[in-house]
Amino acid sequence: MREVLPVVAAVAVVLSGCADGPTPPAGPSPTGTSPTGPSAPPSTPTTDTSAEGTAVTVRGTVARGVEAGCLVLATGQREYLLLRAGPELRPGAEVVVRGRTRPAMPTTCMQGVPLVVEEVEPVRAGPS
Repeated sequence: MREVLPVVAAVAVVLSGCADGPTPPAGPSPTGTSPTGPSAPPSTPTTDTSAEGTAVTVRGTVARGVEAGCLVLATGQREYLLLRAGPELRPGAEVVVRGRTRPAMPTTCMQGVPLVVEEVEPVRAGPS
């Protein structure tokens, strides 16, 4: 028992030195303050990545995705991966889709910005 006590005491001393954790890097503190006062706000706006997503209304043509069972909406500027798509969403249909983008949502389709569909409206051809 006497041989174990010095080892335990040495381990306790070493571990107590680790209790404070690593020394933080130089620069502004995580709270956004520095020794000279609060830091300036970031120069670029941040994107809202809430669980609700961003509401959008987009018009385009539905196409098959590169992965089986995936549908995308091609708008000319961007592709949206259509999630929770109903039967009215089929390849070749021109539609207006209302929903919420979920860019951080993992999918197996790996194509387009994920868009959780809330409402679909077919685009009707006007008189020629």
